[in-house]
Amino acid sequence: MHKTRISMTISADVLKKLDSIVDGEAIRSRSEAIEGILNQYLEANKVAVILGGGDPDKLMIGDRLRPLVKIRGRCLIEHNIETLRKSGFKKIFIIGWNELIGECFKLLGNGSRYAVDIKYIEEQKSLGNAKTLQLAEQYMKSPFLVLPVDNFFDFDLNYLAKVHMSNPGPVTLAVQAGRGSVSNQGVVEMAGGQIIGYEEKPSRPKTYLTSTFIGMYDTSVFEYIPKGNVNWVLQTNLFPRLISEGKLHGCMVPGTYVNIHSSDDLRKISNTKVLPSNK
Repeated sequence: MHKTRISMTISADVLKKLDSIVDGEAIRSRSEAIEGILNQYLEANKVAVILGGGDPDKLMIGDRLRPLVKIRGRCLIEHNIETLRKSGFKKIFIIGWNELIGECFKLLGNGSRYAVDIKYIEEQKSLGNAKTLQLAEQYMKSPFLVLPVDNFFDFDLNYLAKVHMSNPGPVTLAVQAGRGSVSNQGVVEMAGGQIIGYEEKPSRPKTYLTSTFIGMYDTSVFEYIPKGNVNWVLQTNLFPRLISEGKLHGCMVPGTYVNIHSSDDLRKISNTKVLPSNK
């Protein structure tokens, strides 16, 4: 794991307390103690942002919003809230137009029934999913998870978060080896753990590696999203910029992932064996 030397100033009282937990065995140094405390803090304050921006009419399957379609007896968003909770992401923000967050609130409330804390952010103008994400900027104080409101998945989010912590860039996307056609997905090229190419729904895919669009983000990502009334999209504006700077990374994840856009996608899940979430 890449490590960086830093200098810091702390009070004598705090330093004394820090030294009291350095035993030379389990914790061998001040640096190791500080790193452990920081990791514990980040683990206890894991945040997820669910993106549901844009026209709600485009998030429909039949007469239901995608996050509310039933999968094995439960709504899609309930499955995802449960997966987040099991992974320790208990602070959750849902962003979308009033119609979407209104329906989600009716089902989920403040999240207490699911042992999580859910807050809602209303989007009032569609300017692209990067601008949707920007609405959460003031609430993000540490690395956070981003996922779409219409994805079904069961892969290990803790592994994704761990890999992200060792990457130097602000974004780490969960990547899978494509099964069948990948032309309707985001296709990536990778060199080791670095993403060196990203193409959304290519007619001639260069690889069979697909982005799930689920990823871990650092707060520094907001520096790449312009303020004001401008359209900005993660796939076509942010990711290419990060690639040009060598700052977009990928994490290969096994497990189930389906982007729910149609009744056919729902049938795929019904015929797929779902892995236990984050054992």
